[in-house]
Amino acid sequence: MTSKDQARRRVYAELRRLGAARFPFPIEGRIPNFRGAEAAARRLRQLDVYRRARGVKVNPDAPQLPVRRAALADGKTLYIPTPRLRGAFLRIRPQDVPPGELARAASLSHAARYGRPVTLAELARERPPIDLIVTGSVAVTRGGDRAGKGEGYGDLEYAILRELGYPHIPVATTVHPAQIVEDLEAGDHDLVVDYVVTPDEVIVTGSRRPRPEGIDWDRLPARALEEMPVLAELRALTWQRQSVPDVLAPGLAVVFVGLNPGRHSAAAGHHFAGPANHFWRLLAEAGFTPRQLAPSDDRLLPRWGIGITNLVSRPTRGEADLDWDEMLAAARDLRRKMADYRPRVVALLGKQVYRAYAGLARSAPVAWGLQPRQTVAGILEFLAPNPSPRSTVPYEERLRLFRDLRRLGLEAGP
Repeated sequence: MTSKDQARRRVYAELRRLGAARFPFPIEGRIPNFRGAEAAARRLRQLDVYRRARGVKVNPDAPQLPVRRAALADGKTLYIPTPRLRGAFLRIRPQDVPPGELARAASLSHAARYGRPVTLAELARERPPIDLIVTGSVAVTRGGDRAGKGEGYGDLEYAILRELGYPHIPVATTVHPAQIVEDLEAGDHDLVVDYVVTPDEVIVTGSRRPRPEGIDWDRLPARALEEMPVLAELRALTWQRQSVPDVLAPGLAVVFVGLNPGRHSAAAGHHFAGPANHFWRLLAEAGFTPRQLAPSDDRLLPRWGIGITNLVSRPTRGEADLDWDEMLAAARDLRRKMADYRPRVVALLGKQVYRAYAGLARSAPVAWGLQPRQTVAGILEFLAPNPSPRSTVPYEERLRLFRDLRRLGLEAGP
């Protein structure tokens, strides 16, 4: 099976050999522009799937400029993703383009003058919706497997639309014949192409390979939400469907257990991310960390012997959205998790969190601090208030408890 990098190198070399590449140069490292791009766009326009489409998303690369121009000329609403997903999608409606200015409106350097950015919330309810995607490719097979520049933006854009509730959308690509390769390795989250359009032919791939159903957040780089704000917008929009990964490692000194992710934490993908949450300040002032960390630093905590998880993984706006049976069921999983990771101390943040973990009655009397029992043998239990700014426990008392907890974690070591 040919790797994507091998396929890209072969395509770039063949386009150069044939003299089929054209500006911008160098073609390496980009979706290559090619002689015949206009003819491929004309052939695309003959397809029924194109003629039926009312909203067309087209990538911003040079070889698809003729497709963008055609879409506007044919009365379709054009959507152009911001390069590298640094911003919103740009929407251009044909009625907003003055006569004679279609070419300028379709060009990346002028498009913003004729359209406007649309938020993902708007995109989710757009009318007409996006019902055709035209993507650029470096290499593509007759079976619909595709290699782009290697940065995954086309895959992410498709996955974003799925996250917004869009059905599976037909995907076409316009390429030079030299970009068609015999085979190509394909990943689970790669974009599948339904139509490969060259200046000379249309290939209906008939691919049945599974399409992306959404974004696999765990596979994204650590700084993805900062570098691609549209992903942060998506998480904020769909926060109730998100999760916050555990920060755990075997044998930690202290594992903190929150109730469940709130809206801010679910949107950010990090623990205790509410703008006024006291957790990170308490950690630093109690001496757990050498400085006050940001929520985005939560993956660093194991280096100081600290972990974080939640009783319930499902995000909600508050405790009132959780019922006791759900908390008890989650507590069984939490106890198994602690038995596997074996921290010295498990710190339960909130009385209901502790009661559920310990299997107590919902109204059982409990006191702050070290508990007299070990629900999981060999692991100390410590009860501290929730670090929410809405806590009725004074900050000074919460800080005292965190300091006691730090000393306990150190003293409980081997």
